[in-house]
Order: sequence, then C-alpha cells, then structure tokens
Amino acid sequence: MGTRTATYILTRAETHQIERHKYYLSQRAGHDVGFEAALEDWIEHHAAVWRKRRQEHMLSLQRAEIAKYRWLRSEEAKRDVGREAGIEWVQRHAAAWRKWYEDTFLDI
Repeated sequence: MGTRTATYILTRAETHQIERHKYYLSQRAGHDVGFEAALEDWIEHHAAVWRKRRQEHMLSLQRAEIAKYRWLRSEEAKRDVGREAGIEWVQRHAAAWRKWYEDTFLDI
C-alpha cells in the first residue's frame, strides 16, 4: 500500500516521485518545503503527464507479456489460440503482474 493523504492513497511510485520532487523543491528554496507542499506542486504541475507516461509504459510491457503468453499457449495447443489466451492471462496473471510492476518500476 502507499501513502495516505487527506484526499486519497498514493501508490509507492507516486510517493517516490513526490519525495524526489520535494528534494528538488527544497534545494531550490534552500529549506525543507515539506511533503504536503511537494504533493500539491507535483499534482498541479507533473502528475498528469507522469501518470500518462507510466500507464503507457505499463500497457506496453503488459501487451508484450500477453503476446508471449499467447505464443506459448498457441505452441502448446498447436494452433493459434487468439484472444482466449489474452483473456486467460488477465484472469490468471494480471493481478500478480500489476503488483510486480508497481514494486519494480518506481521511476517511470
């Protein structure tokens, strides 16, 4: 789980990005600006672009993983299993894969 704010729970990756942002804001200001100020500034100026880029990265990796899974399942079945492999991957592996992604990619 991530960091709880007054509005919602941040993911670990978001918290990591805000901590980095806080560091740069504090360096520029010459004093610790605090997490809440960094959070507000990050949400206002950086969150939307960062979240979009992160989602695009995640979906790209996920599509590649599903394609590999489809290929393996098709080889086993000795036919192209098509969409059913993608649906099966989502049902069997998506939750664990998402956790792996969230734990692994904090800087994207």
